[in-house]
Amino acid sequence: MKKGLVKKAGLLLSMVMMMGALAGCASTPVKEEAPKVAEAAAPAVETPAEESTSPKRVALIMEGPISDMSWNATAYKGIKKIEEMGAEISYQENVPVSSLADSIRTYATEGYDVIFLATNSYKDVTLEVSKDFPETQFVIINGGVAVDNVISIQIADEEQGFMMGAIAAVATKSKQVGFVGGLEITPIINGSKGFEQGAGYVDPSVKVNIAVTGSMDDVNKAKETAKAMIEAGVDAIAPMANQSGLGVLEAAEEGKVKAIASGLGQAEMAPGALIVEVVKDTSIAYESAYQAYLDGKFGTEVIKMGAAQGVIYLAGWLPGAEGLLDEDRAKIEDVYKELAAGNISIALK
Repeated sequence: MKKGLVKKAGLLLSMVMMMGALAGCASTPVKEEAPKVAEAAAPAVETPAEESTSPKRVALIMEGPISDMSWNATAYKGIKKIEEMGAEISYQENVPVSSLADSIRTYATEGYDVIFLATNSYKDVTLEVSKDFPETQFVIINGGVAVDNVISIQIADEEQGFMMGAIAAVATKSKQVGFVGGLEITPIINGSKGFEQGAGYVDPSVKVNIAVTGSMDDVNKAKETAKAMIEAGVDAIAPMANQSGLGVLEAAEEGKVKAIASGLGQAEMAPGALIVEVVKDTSIAYESAYQAYLDGKFGTEVIKMGAAQGVIYLAGWLPGAEGLLDEDRAKIEDVYKELAAGNISIALK
């Protein structure tokens, strides 16, 4: 009996051990394979999500400083609006034409989708370098060209000039008004033509004085040019010269004559002289252009924007306007309404 019991016990023990071994063999693959399945599945979920949410990269190159309270200040405001629209942005200020090609190549090589060029002065270099980067969209502000991967957003500088001239003609008592431009480029030339026609629209008997200094950042030269005009009898003056325009406002303040500003925030430069700020807010153009790019609506024509689109507007009366009669202010506001409605034609030839 004992011998039989031992045999049976040994048999049972062997069976238990075999079952344990089989159970152990069955469980091992599950533990090893589970992590492999999880690892393989992870990239399949994450990769498309990363690609679909990658932001567009947008760059801005400017010839002047963003502190000019005028052209470049509103350009900077524009690229910040584009950032709010979801783009990854970068910008460079104070880039001379001689260094532009290197700046463009750096941005394009780094994979920027859109490069904004903030001045007409950049047109020729942009047209040449853009040929090497067909996948990059170039947008020239005031460039006047539209070819291949280059489009231009033209600002109606003549409308800003027209309003400046009209306001100066209303404000003058000597019947002499002045316009001081920066570089002799198409936007400034158009602005000067608008100024002359705006003054004539209000009062054909007003004498218009126009000068171009040849610089957008030489404040002293612009100031001396304005002082010479004031000494010659001009008592209402306006600049269209970016940073150097601040010198014109200083001359007006010191000469105790009236002035019209070309950008926001300039009131502190000439609190006693400034009548109003005729703003050319290019940020609206930047925002609209980028939206058109996202929508795939860039065509083959230059896009022009002015008072009708809210790019050119009157910012509000300043202390220097206190000497104007209510009827004078009403006349100025009426001229702007007519301009924005498209009822005023400005000849540029």
